[in-house]
Amino acid sequence: MSLTRTRSCLAALVLVSGAVGLSAQPVPQTADPATLVVSAPVTLRELGKAQVRGVPTRMAWSPDGAWLYLRVSTVDRWSNETVRHILLETAGKGVQDLGDEPAWLPRYWNLKSALTSPMVASWRIKIDTRDEQVRTTNVPREGNIGQSGDPGAGMDEVIRKAANSSQKVLFEDYVLNGKVIASSVNGYVSPGRTFAWAPAPLSLVAFVNAKGRLVLMNQAGATREVKGARKPSLPAWSEDGRRLAFVQGSATSSDCTVKVIDIR
Repeated sequence: MSLTRTRSCLAALVLVSGAVGLSAQPVPQTADPATLVVSAPVTLRELGKAQVRGVPTRMAWSPDGAWLYLRVSTVDRWSNETVRHILLETAGKGVQDLGDEPAWLPRYWNLKSALTSPMVASWRIKIDTRDEQVRTTNVPREGNIGQSGDPGAGMDEVIRKAANSSQKVLFEDYVLNGKVIASSVNGYVSPGRTFAWAPAPLSLVAFVNAKGRLVLMNQAGATREVKGARKPSLPAWSEDGRRLAFVQGSATSSDCTVKVIDIR
């Protein structure tokens, strides 16, 4: 069933509920990703070094859909972050620099990056954190321990080098419906960088998978890959759920492009 037809049914249900005195709260709308009409990504804005001067770290739609907010961050060698706030006009070429994030951003970001679906309380991201002992590929293993490194080195020296080449690594994965939708190595996931819950009443999520593909998924775990989205990040749904924006990186430079797809 298409989103347009499902929305029509939902509107009729709300009218009937109101007539009988029931609450007109949004009803979760589960769409089959395979039946959605998904457009090819369209370039909204190309951003060069002069405009970006850093890494995009947040993106959000204004409530009226007229603007996309983009936060760009630069981090110095001492881990101090400098942030730039930019508004991009969605129906024109306007660009505005802001002194701070817009007032509507916290609500939007909290909903899109939450651990739980805004529509289905039981549809929740599981955090899988684990430590693993990792060794480099040139570290000797099992019976080969005496065959690696300096042939003139004693066994004690070989074992010491092997121990120094081994380290404990922290892995953190965000898992939803058995699929990893965000991950981090020796750090923690920044929620919202690689996934976004759809707004009410849609029961959908968009995420970037391990292969760097943009994927739509419903509560049942059915998925659909968005064709033409290369190196995507910061997926962001419009408030009406009809548009999905993302930042697409360049394979040859630090430039990036803001792309948008239509969903029906």
